[in-house]
Amino acid sequence: MTVEVRLTTTARLEEVLRLPVDAVSIGQEGCAAKLPARDTLRQAVDRITATGRRAGLVLPAAWQRTGAQLVDLAADLAQRVPLTLTVNDLGTAAALAGSGQELAAGLALMPGRPHDAAQAPRRPLQPPVFEDAYLQELKGFGIRTLETEAEADVPDRPGWQVRRLIDVTPLAWARSCPTARHHQLAPPHCADTCDQPIDLVATHRWQLGHGHREPIPMADRPAQVPLTVYGNAVYATTPTAHAGDNNVIIDARFYSPDALTERLATVRPSVSAASL
Repeated sequence: MTVEVRLTTTARLEEVLRLPVDAVSIGQEGCAAKLPARDTLRQAVDRITATGRRAGLVLPAAWQRTGAQLVDLAADLAQRVPLTLTVNDLGTAAALAGSGQELAAGLALMPGRPHDAAQAPRRPLQPPVFEDAYLQELKGFGIRTLETEAEADVPDRPGWQVRRLIDVTPLAWARSCPTARHHQLAPPHCADTCDQPIDLVATHRWQLGHGHREPIPMADRPAQVPLTVYGNAVYATTPTAHAGDNNVIIDARFYSPDALTERLATVRPSVSAASL
């Protein structure tokens, strides 16, 4: 089992490096404007690897205007130290296929959730299913590591690693950022607002079988999971009861310093809380 803590900035890096974690990654899936500056990332990556931990850079899904910039950043950092490059679009994956570094398919590359309007209602979050054909496509880019939500259905195949995000489930990323609109700011001036969460409750749903929006019946609303918006991403709060022996990712945004320490103690019961 390995435990990776994910940060979106370097503000909590020293805090996390004092904890019993195997890896620290920096970045997120949604927006290039949120990534720390290149020099800041260089220093952070050097600091992480100096402690003997695996360092990771999470590259957001690249739009046309940011694609070359993100690839150049990743190539620059990857020349310095061993680095996991998590990609969230296939174009970036293709550009970095020969980097010589570990490439991971990020959370934004998870397959869609099964949906059939003709079936009886199922639980609110039907887990995504990774098909063998999709794994073969990713393998063509040199990807043999997957990042998924905790409950994703992934076939057990030799040579593949799976890292599961616990306690929260990413649902969607918006190209037009709701957080920037809420604060009436434009990129990159909105970056400081990305880590200010906005809590939501779903009252309507899109009925794919009929192509229209409809209210969620009052009787079904208690079953709707709490939603949190960070930047242009929407997450559902889905506490993971048992991490088991899985390789896990913990997104530090969802935990205060004390809560993060306590969560690590439950993920790794052999590490006593007093030693953290």
